[in-house]
Parts: sequence; C-alpha cells; structure tokens
Amino acid sequence: MKAQNGPADRLLSPKIEEISFQALKRSFPFRLATTSYIFPAEILPNIRRLGRYFDEVELVLFESGQEDNLPTPGEIREMACLASDLDLTYNVHLPADLFFGDPDLALRRKFCETAFSFYERTLPLAPTSFILHLDSRKADETVEQDRWAWRNRVGESLQTMQMKGIELRRVAVENLEYPMQRISPFAEAFDMSFCLDIGHLLRYGHDVAEQMASFLKMSPVVHLHGVDNGKDHTGLDHIPPAEWGVICKALERYDGSLSLEVFSLDELTVSLNRMQEIARRHPANAQSG
Repeated sequence: MKAQNGPADRLLSPKIEEISFQALKRSFPFRLATTSYIFPAEILPNIRRLGRYFDEVELVLFESGQEDNLPTPGEIREMACLASDLDLTYNVHLPADLFFGDPDLALRRKFCETAFSFYERTLPLAPTSFILHLDSRKADETVEQDRWAWRNRVGESLQTMQMKGIELRRVAVENLEYPMQRISPFAEAFDMSFCLDIGHLLRYGHDVAEQMASFLKMSPVVHLHGVDNGKDHTGLDHIPPAEWGVICKALERYDGSLSLEVFSLDELTVSLNRMQEIARRHPANAQSG
C-alpha cells in the first residue's frame, strides 16, 4: 500500500514517546480510533504502532486509481493478526474518488465495481463499519445542480452495489458539505446507517447540536476533527469552546466508534490532549483518577 509522505524510517519520531496514548485505550464508552495515516509510512507500520494505544483504526483507502491502495490478501491476513494481537477493531473508509451520482452510466457502474472490490477485499477484517461518500459532484468535480437527478442516480448506484454483493446495512453514509437530512432518504431506503462527521458540520456551518441530537444514535461511527481558517481535518484544539461543550455532552452516552480523523502526529497529539477532557468525565476513569 502506498506510503504517505516519506521513508518509513521517519516512523520512529521521538515525539511518540511524549504522548500518553496508553492511558486513553479503553478509557471511553466508545471505541477511540484514528486514521491509518498518522505516520509517514504505509498502513501496516501505522497499525502496528497505533494499535497498542487505540481501540480501533480507520483504514483510509481514499484513492482507488492506484492498484497499491487496495490491500493485498497477504496484507489483509496480517491486519487480521494484528487486530487479534493488539485487541483492535477496524472501520474501512471506502474510496472517496467515486461519484455515484455522475450522469455517465458506464462511469457509475465502474465506480460501483470499485467500491465492491474494496468492500470484498476488506470484509475478512469484520469492520465495525464501511464508510461511504455520496458526493454531490460529478466525476469532472463540477457540482450537480439538478438535485433530483442526482438523487435518482445515486439510488440506482446503491441498488447496483447491493446486487453486486455489498451488504448495505453494514455501510454508513457520511455527511460532506451538506447536513445529514440530504442523505437520510438513502439510509432509510437501503437500511444503511450514518457516519456523522462533526468536522464537516463545523466547516460548513451546520448546527452541531441539532445534527448530533438527530443522528448520533444512528451513527455507528463518528468523525471528529477541527477546522482552521476553512481547512478541516485539523486538531481538536481548533474546535471553539461552545461547540466543544456540546460535543462532549453528546458523547457521554455514545458507544460506537469515534475516529479522530487527522493525518499527522502533531494534529493527533493536540487532539488526544483535548480528548483527556472527555476521558475524565467517564465514570471508570473518575474512580481511578
């Protein structure tokens, strides 16, 4: 699988020793996760390092265009062994460069085939969820203006994926620039769940309290990250205090997977520091602390 930013020897950054990861594993009512691209190395070295400190790893398989982004059967077997050894689960983020509402039928069918190939390959890992983007853009990355046409084409794509063998009840659809209400009809029609991305809510100015009240219970996985000057997937230190209070309160009874969806050690470090605030609220930690 493709390396992210540089040689694997950069994996051994001394900064890792400065972080109290271990104190946060099994510290929440939910499974604490982060992405498989924290260190500038391939996915397996990331899992080996992160799995000791997190309950779950989000396998980030964003790009479908390069063959090495699809894990080999051997890599899947090793991931399964690591999950057993490290008491770890996975969720799988299916490729984000698939446009299921594109007007071109042949392209849509190709995207459905690609989604199925990633789903089928990672199925032996028994992921807690498969995360799916329903992008409002077309393959040329222009936005589809006809919302009803887009909705019909996305529905056809979901039917196609279902017929190919994707068990859609295992799939969680993620909000992008829109609130969850835009895609809730698909979830209802195909018995899918939600992946509530709180960072996207913040970036696009949606009501975090309302969206969490409406969709958190139906979201087996949540993405959490900050927004800095319009750039998302930054550390949790960029979440304003008022919104952070709402998030902390809502998560007190959450029992799914919470993924810190950041992509560097620095952003993860500041995020874990802030997650300590939630850990201290958890009764099990209050007794020991």
